[in-house]
Amino acid sequence: MLAFSLCCGAPSHAADSWKLADLMAAMSAVPSTSLRFTEKKYVAILKEPLTLSGTLNYKRPDFIEKHVLSPHEERYTVAGVNVRVESKGKKRDLSLDAYPVIRAFVDSIRATLAGDGQTLQRFYRTELRGARDAWVLNLEPLDVQMAEQISTVRLSGAGSTVDEVVVFEPGGDKSVMTIAPQ
Repeated sequence: MLAFSLCCGAPSHAADSWKLADLMAAMSAVPSTSLRFTEKKYVAILKEPLTLSGTLNYKRPDFIEKHVLSPHEERYTVAGVNVRVESKGKKRDLSLDAYPVIRAFVDSIRATLAGDGQTLQRFYRTELRGARDAWVLNLEPLDVQMAEQISTVRLSGAGSTVDEVVVFEPGGDKSVMTIAPQ
């Protein structure tokens, strides 16, 4: 972010004019997307991060798929309130209605991708920094149960593109997902 400001010399009022409503409008213009990801999970009991990679798919209004290809194949599909987990040849279906904390997390990701600021702010305290070409959106859960699982979700990107998602847990563990075009 600092490098962007220094190299481009953007006027400070330009950065100040990029609001959550602007980001949500940019995100709402994207009907679907297919991306690849690399996710590193830093867990205190592990000496090295656990690394996953695969693809992400989103289709308006509420379809999300995370397809892990390495180190083993798994697929998580969410459509509406229905979740399907496929791993090691087995399928498991569940409803987000039975898991309110997971639902809040999934809805917040979908709300960001859909450009639905109202839903996003129903679950999180939001803080947007930066400008259209380099922004950071910090989300702090409002729900006490969710805050026991996630302390902050930090999304960063440019325009309607999310480049990175970092999930910080209260105990110090975190996951860093880097996202790129396929």
